[in-house]
Amino acid sequence: MKKLAVIFFLVCIALGQWQQSNEIALPKGIQVNDLVINSLGELWVLSNSSILKYERAAKNPFLIQEISDGKALTVIDEVVYVVDKSNRLLSLAITGGSLITPGSLVFNSPAQISHADIDAEPILILREPGRLVFTDSKNVLGFISTNAERVSIIPTADYGNINTPLFTLTNNRIYAWTGGTIDNPANYRKKVLYSASHKILDFSTDRFGNVFVLFSDSVVALDTTGSYKNRIIIDQVPLGSKILTTPVKNNVVVYDHAHKSIKTLTGIKPNQRNDIIALTNNHPNPVDNYTEIEFSVGQFLDLTITVYNLIGEPVKVIARGRFPKGTHRVIWHAVDERGNLVPNGIYFYRLESKKGVAIKQLTVLR
Repeated sequence: MKKLAVIFFLVCIALGQWQQSNEIALPKGIQVNDLVINSLGELWVLSNSSILKYERAAKNPFLIQEISDGKALTVIDEVVYVVDKSNRLLSLAITGGSLITPGSLVFNSPAQISHADIDAEPILILREPGRLVFTDSKNVLGFISTNAERVSIIPTADYGNINTPLFTLTNNRIYAWTGGTIDNPANYRKKVLYSASHKILDFSTDRFGNVFVLFSDSVVALDTTGSYKNRIIIDQVPLGSKILTTPVKNNVVVYDHAHKSIKTLTGIKPNQRNDIIALTNNHPNPVDNYTEIEFSVGQFLDLTITVYNLIGEPVKVIARGRFPKGTHRVIWHAVDERGNLVPNGIYFYRLESKKGVAIKQLTVLR
């Protein structure tokens, strides 16, 4: 049978030129304790006295709820979650109602609250001194021990997949955590994604896995693997400033802590380019007791890699799941689904995804 290699192409937005498209001036005298952008692109602000919402077409904010002691918030669909200064977790239905305590959990001075999805169900992530806590708002599901200054997740990504990274910032280093899931985080392991010699003020991640790092005079854009993509020059911003991404138009939003203003950075005529997704030849080949198979993807992608025998029967599924952008490697130990060694002969490994199929040939020879 003839060797067959299929190469796919993805179209993605390049981080080329950027401009400041608009600016929002927050009300005078407001003390901003936290701010987030929800899945609809709406800006939510937690002040020292209230929860406010800015809609894209509105010039002034909507008062959602008065609150005098909130310090961190996140918004999930129709529910707002707030951590107050007594370290309680409160929730508020946007369509009406009052702030309530959804459970009896006691937290240790959380400074940030975020959320991620697993099997389409939201899980809250609270950043406490020395650890990240994962909870469904009623029960603690687990935690990661880390002295993180900030945490960021990829919006809409599936955090039930061990290959989906979450990101933390500590001492001017951004770490990517993989190997675990947010409902079972014990297996999470970190690696350095990016390190800076000068102060990182904040960072954020967009739905494609791009990481945006905020400095006082610029924003550095990285891909999921930490590779440099672009540097965006901005007006000087001080400590306490924040960077956010919006899923609606893939814009980057910078909050200037000194001037209490919010600036949106928008791409100018974004270039489009082709990113190759490829399945490479395994090594070693012929295979004795194991072989390594490498593949590359240009965006988050659900895929499987299956080994077949010469007559087309499946032998072993060696990869299944959602993989982030970058290069990945899997090992096959020349065994079938039951763990039995396969006979010598010619085999094929097939990568299958919604973007297409790629097939390569290998030989087992002991």
